[in-house]
Amino acid sequence: MKSEEYDMKRTEMNRRAFVKNVAVTAGFFGFSGLTAFAPRRSFASNVSAINLVAEASSKTMVDGTGLLVWQFRDLDGFGPGQLGAGIIIRAGDLIDITLNNGLDRDIDLRIPGVLSDGPSVAPRSSYTYSFTAPPAGTYLFHDGINGDLGRAMGLAGPMIVTPAEGENNLYTDGPAFDRQFTLVLHELDDRVNRAVASGVDFDMEDYEPNYFFVNGLSYPNTTTDDETLIAMSVGERVALRFVNAGLITNPMHFHGYHVEVATRNRQVETAVIDKDTVLVDVNECVDVILPCNQPGAYPLHTHYVPGVTANGVYVNPYGGALLVMSAD
Repeated sequence: MKSEEYDMKRTEMNRRAFVKNVAVTAGFFGFSGLTAFAPRRSFASNVSAINLVAEASSKTMVDGTGLLVWQFRDLDGFGPGQLGAGIIIRAGDLIDITLNNGLDRDIDLRIPGVLSDGPSVAPRSSYTYSFTAPPAGTYLFHDGINGDLGRAMGLAGPMIVTPAEGENNLYTDGPAFDRQFTLVLHELDDRVNRAVASGVDFDMEDYEPNYFFVNGLSYPNTTTDDETLIAMSVGERVALRFVNAGLITNPMHFHGYHVEVATRNRQVETAVIDKDTVLVDVNECVDVILPCNQPGAYPLHTHYVPGVTANGVYVNPYGGALLVMSAD
């Protein structure tokens, strides 16, 4: 992957201007009543038999551009936000995941820490992967055969394993929370998608993404989805599960709050330090606890400079991996 050289004239990161732009949206939430908590749908919860389809689909970017993508789609549920697949299972349960391949190439299913080298699945065929659900925590599942290309095209998703007892804990006897959000970070380089659609090769060493997402959504669409808008109440402890399904590192920056990093790839952080920026590396799952100690609406965004843009457009009227935290 090339080192980033970015036209700062197009995406100049003026901090005050950034906060001012987002404040327009944040103010809307603060006074419109949208901080009221609508019942949140849950994605494929605590099931032992899961059906995944890998398929090609069309995705419309926030600027109206349509692109070919690949995705996992859960036949029995769905993922957070606009994602087609997300899995919630319980630690110790026996799990069967049937992968149905609707693509024109071999794929497989890998879950770091759980499944590392299962059989491949040929086009128009299926295979059932069986395993015992691992210890509680946040996991990433993805196709491994197609490497970076598969990830860039979208073949990845979140898997949440809840404790056998105490589902409001991050892990067994771990930090308790009042509500939780799963935030899947991803991006794409439209040249990759256009190359795949045209049947030509693309050198992934040239990968430079220009669209950025949280749960498959870009700003301002992140502010109208009830699984991506971080709605909470003062006094609550809120669990945020970051899953980096993409190919770039995201330093996630909080305005208005500090968070406690609880785990990285299910490894407990021994020194709990309040932070306003949390690094989420490629392939990494990072769980944090946000103590909600003040009302208001504040932005949460990547500090990777291009990551708050959409094809070079910065925040107004749309952007990238930027969402709003709103507390009453």
